[in-house]
Amino acid sequence: MNGIDIIVAPFHAGVRSSRVGKGPHRLLESGMVEALSRVGTDVRVVEIGSVDHAEGEIGRSFEVMRRVATEVAATVRAGRFPLVLAGNCNASVGTYAGVGDVGAGLVWFDAHPDFSTPDETTGGYFDGMAVAMLAGQCWYRLVESVPGFRPLSLSRLLYCGIRDFEPGQREKVEMYDVRTIYGSTEPAVDFAGALDAELVHLPRRVVIHLDLDSLDTSVGQANEYAAPGGLSADDLVASMVQVGAHAVPVALTIASFNPDLPGSDAIAAAGIRAAQAIIHAIS
Repeated sequence: MNGIDIIVAPFHAGVRSSRVGKGPHRLLESGMVEALSRVGTDVRVVEIGSVDHAEGEIGRSFEVMRRVATEVAATVRAGRFPLVLAGNCNASVGTYAGVGDVGAGLVWFDAHPDFSTPDETTGGYFDGMAVAMLAGQCWYRLVESVPGFRPLSLSRLLYCGIRDFEPGQREKVEMYDVRTIYGSTEPAVDFAGALDAELVHLPRRVVIHLDLDSLDTSVGQANEYAAPGGLSADDLVASMVQVGAHAVPVALTIASFNPDLPGSDAIAAAGIRAAQAIIHAIS
C-alpha cells in the first residue's frame, strides 16, 4: 500500500453539509488524518465538489456515487487505500464499483439492512436502498451509470448489527439467506466472535461499509435513525480487528453521522478508532 486517500463526500440527498453531510468534516476535525498518519503511512484528502447541477435528490445522489466511484478507482490504480467519508450510505455503491473487483465481499455494519426497493419501502427514504442497488434490484439504468458497477452477489454480503427494519425487510434478508449478525438489546451479542465464525465464508478481499448507527445508542446518537441494540465502541474496534485478521480490506466507507445530535464526540472517536484498526491490519 502506497498510502491512504480519504475521499470526502459531504452530502445528504446530494445537498452539501446537511444533516449527515456534516459528518465527514467532523471526522476530519476530530483528528482522522492525524490518527491514520500515526500508523506510519501517507494520508491525503480528496474532496468531491458540488453536484448542484444534477436534478433533484435522485440525480444529485447518483452524481455523488459516480464521483466516488471515479475517485476510488483512481486511488486503487495508484496502489493506495480508499477511505470514503460520506454523508449517505449509498456512497458505498460508488465505493464498491470503484474498487473494480467483482469477486470482492462486502461487510456491511449498520442498524438497518438498506435493502428496500422503491416498490418495497414504506417510508420512501432513498438512502435505505443502497444494498438493493448494489444487488441490482432497482434503479437499474442510473446504477449502471456508476463507473465500474457490476451487481453484487448476495452470497458475498455479510451484515453486522442490523436490528431496525421497515415492514417486510427482515423477512427479505432471511428469504435471500444473507449472512447476518443481528443486533439485539438482549442478550448481549458477541459481535467479534460472530464475525470470527462468519468471515470464513466470504471472499478473501472485502469492502467494508460502516454506518455509524451500527453503534449502540448508549455510545451516542449517530443519526436520526439510530436504535438500541448495537455495537459498543470497543465492539466496533474488535470487529474491525476480526475483519482485518480474516480478510484483506480493499476499501472502507464511513457514513451516516450527524454531528449535531447527542454524543457526537464519542461517535467520532469510535469511527476514527475503527478506521485505525483497519489501517493497522493492512499496513
